[in-house]
Amino acid sequence: MTPRELEVLRMAAEGTPTREIADRLALSVGTVRNHLAAVASKVGARNRVDTIRIVRESGWL
Repeated sequence: MTPRELEVLRMAAEGTPTREIADRLALSVGTVRNHLAAVASKVGARNRVDTIRIVRESGWL
């Protein structure tokens, strides 16, 4: 995972809405979604909640 992907995922794990993540990081909403989807794919997760769980259990977050 890239540092940016982890940064986006960390904010999502804190409950930050996608639009707010995009605004804070000067990204488009689509880019935020792409980062979250990339992490989910890399860890074999089914959805955002599963992604956060897997990444936390693995110690990456």
